[in-house]
Amino acid sequence: MKKILLVFILILCSKYVFGQVSGNFNVGGDIDKFYPVTFADGGWNNNTPTNLILSRANIHLDSTWKGSLMASFTYHVTGWGHGSQFIDADIKPSRGSISNFIAGWRDATEQGACNCIIIWLRGGGTTYYYKSNYAVNPTVYDGVQNALPYNEDNGPAHSYKTTVDPYATTTGTFQNRNAYFNGNVGIGTINPLNKLDVNGTIHSKEVKVDLNGWSDFVFKKEYNLPTLEEVEKHITEKGHLENIPSQEEVLKNGINLGEMNSKLLQKIEELTLYIIKQNKKISSQENKIEELEKEKTVLKSLSERLLKIEEQLK
Repeated sequence: MKKILLVFILILCSKYVFGQVSGNFNVGGDIDKFYPVTFADGGWNNNTPTNLILSRANIHLDSTWKGSLMASFTYHVTGWGHGSQFIDADIKPSRGSISNFIAGWRDATEQGACNCIIIWLRGGGTTYYYKSNYAVNPTVYDGVQNALPYNEDNGPAHSYKTTVDPYATTTGTFQNRNAYFNGNVGIGTINPLNKLDVNGTIHSKEVKVDLNGWSDFVFKKEYNLPTLEEVEKHITEKGHLENIPSQEEVLKNGINLGEMNSKLLQKIEELTLYIIKQNKKISSQENKIEELEKEKTVLKSLSERLLKIEEQLK
């Protein structure tokens, strides 16, 4: 009776436990090329994502100091628009003479039904170990085990890569969808006090800042433009421009990029008005000088005529 009960429990539990699938494979071809390897989405028909781990923990595997790899992929392919498709990758740094073993990845089912993704892996007789919650059936297209290129069903053909795609760098977590954080995020700091705190340099192609207003009010008729004498007095007394934070304030509190750009634009627009005013004054003075020059010419002509008349009267 106990044996029957134990067998029943094992059968019952097996319905709810996913088996682990593991193994290894080798990618041939050239060491400086990355070849397409397909991995099935074993969880596609089970309404769960597939979790794939790729590894070569021994840095001396295949040759001395060749390099190590630890990477995990979680994915669900589209398969003609199945929905909820994604590929998340987490790649750890490699050690050894080779820094990159992965050059990129792709969902290969936009127009087909292979239920697989492609991962480009370095060749040259490199061994990879894998472990997954479902059967992933790695298939290597290195021109030796299977011919190149690999052709997607109703889609493009894929051959080897010679460079690493920008998103597939040596380390980091990568995903092809938006990320949302309810709390604060810190980079280089463990105690972020704002939505994003970065202790270091931010390199960006573009920064967009939302503002509540802009500085074009300077050009409105009712704007009271300070005189240059007032500007000079403020600089003499305070050591900085009006409405611009002092050096002490900046060193203590930093600056708000949007607010500072608006204030700097205000000063540029005020400076523009000063230049326009000065230009009008200079133009007026030039006109007066031109009139005086004309008068001077007339007076000189009259003077010369008077001298001639005087000579004639002598």
